[in-house]
Amino acid sequence: MSEHAPNHSTDSTAIKPAEVRQTLETILDSKYFSHSPQKRKFLRLICDFYLNDRVRELNEYLLGREVFNRGANYHPADDPIVRVVAHDVRKKLEMYYQHEGNDDAIRLQIPIGSYEPQFTRRQPRQSEIAPLVAVEAITAEAPPAETLTAGASSAEVMAAEPNRFRMWALGGGVILLAGAIIFFAVSNRELRRQMQAAEARKIQALSNAVWEPFLKKTDPTLLVLSNPLSCLIVAGNDPQAQVKRSIGLNAAQAAEITRFAQSSRSTTVSNITPDPRLILSLDTFTGVGEAVGLYHLTDLFRSADRSLILKQSRTVSAEDLKNHDVILLGGFLSNDWSGKLPVTEDFVHTVGAMIENRHPQPGEEQLYRPRFNQQTGDLIEDYALITVKPNILYENTVIVFAGSHSAGTEAAAEFATSKNYLQEFTERLRRVGGAAGTPKYYQALLKVGVENGIPTTISLVTIHELRPSSR
Repeated sequence: MSEHAPNHSTDSTAIKPAEVRQTLETILDSKYFSHSPQKRKFLRLICDFYLNDRVRELNEYLLGREVFNRGANYHPADDPIVRVVAHDVRKKLEMYYQHEGNDDAIRLQIPIGSYEPQFTRRQPRQSEIAPLVAVEAITAEAPPAETLTAGASSAEVMAAEPNRFRMWALGGGVILLAGAIIFFAVSNRELRRQMQAAEARKIQALSNAVWEPFLKKTDPTLLVLSNPLSCLIVAGNDPQAQVKRSIGLNAAQAAEITRFAQSSRSTTVSNITPDPRLILSLDTFTGVGEAVGLYHLTDLFRSADRSLILKQSRTVSAEDLKNHDVILLGGFLSNDWSGKLPVTEDFVHTVGAMIENRHPQPGEEQLYRPRFNQQTGDLIEDYALITVKPNILYENTVIVFAGSHSAGTEAAAEFATSKNYLQEFTERLRRVGGAAGTPKYYQALLKVGVENGIPTTISLVTIHELRPSSR
C-alpha cells in the first residue's frame, strides 16, 4: 500500500508524509521517549498506520500483539498493558510540548478513548513572519546584472563595471548585516519568548484558586512524604539487634513469598533465605503514588519560582506545622499528621481503607469503597481526597492528598497540578462558593480508575466546603 498522510489535520494546510515522519523522529529523539523502547514502538506503529491510511484498523488487541508481543490467548480485558502505556504516552507528549517541543511546527496528539494519532500544524506567530518579509524587501532593491549590460557598448560596460562591483559589494554587505540583525533578533525573541512563557506559567500558578494561598508567599512550603509501615525480608548482613526483633514465617508463608517474587519477576527472589523472616520498618519506604505526586508538585512549584522543604512524616514536628504552609502526601494510615489538624472534616478515611461521608448531600453515598478484580485481587477503582484546612495556629494552610491506596494519592496530586484537571477543579470550586467566592477550606472527593497500579481516569465526585468553628 502506498504511503501517504491523510488530511486528518484540522488545519487547512495539508501535512505531508515527510513532515509526519520528521515530527515522529523529533519526538522519539526527545528525553521523554529516547529511553522508552515500548513507547517508541507504540508511537511508530500508530504513525505507520496513519501514513498508510489504516488508522481505523488500530485497536487494543492489535497493539497488544504487535507492540507488546502478546500471544494468541491475549485478552485486553484481562491485560491492560495497552491502555496503561497509552495513558503514559499521552502524559509524556503533554510534557514534551510544554518543554522541548514548545515551538514545534507540527504537533502529535492521541485523543483519549482512541489510538488514532492526530497531527495539527501550529500557525506561525506574526513576529516570525516579519523577518522573512524584511529579507525579501532588501533583496528586491538590488537590480539584476542584466540591466547594466543590455544594449550598452563595451566602453560603457567597462565604465560601469566598478560601479556594478561596488553595488554588489554594498548589497552583499547590507544582506550580511540584515542577516546578522535577523539572527540576533530571532535569538532575542526566542529568549524573550522563553522568559514570557515562564512568567506566564508563574502568574497562572500564582493566580490559581487552589494554589494561591501557598504560592503568594515567598517562604518555602513544607512538603511531607508518608512513612507507611513496611516489611523487609531479613538479609544476611542485617545487624543481630534487628534480626532478634524480626518475625518468623511458616513454610506456607515462605513459599507464598517465593511464588509472588517469581510471578512478579522480582530479582529479590534470589535474596530470600530458606528460613525467611520479616523486619517491620517505618523509615524505609514511601508509596509509589506519593513519589509520583512529589514529582507533580515540585514541577508546579518550580514553574511558579517557589521553593519546597521536603521531610518524611516521622521527622515532622508540631513546630514545623506552625511555621509553614504544608502539603501532606498520604492519609492518616501512612502520614500521621493527616489526622491531627483542626477543623472537623466531612470525609474521613477509615481503618478499612474506605472513605466515610459523615454529612451526605443529595445523591451522595455514605461510604465509598475501592473495587478489586475478583480473580486477581488487583485494585481497579480507588477513591481519594483533597483536603484544604488551616494549620495548628490558623495562620497557614494545609493541603492533604490522600487516596485509600497509593494510586489514589497519585491521582489526587495529578488532579490538582495537571492543567486540564486543575481548570475543572477551580471552576467547580467557584460554583460551590457561589456569590461568596471560592471557599477557603474544603474537601474534594475523587473517583480513580486504576490499571496495573497506575491511575488512568480521574473524576471529581463532589466538593464539600469546610467551616472552622469559632476559636
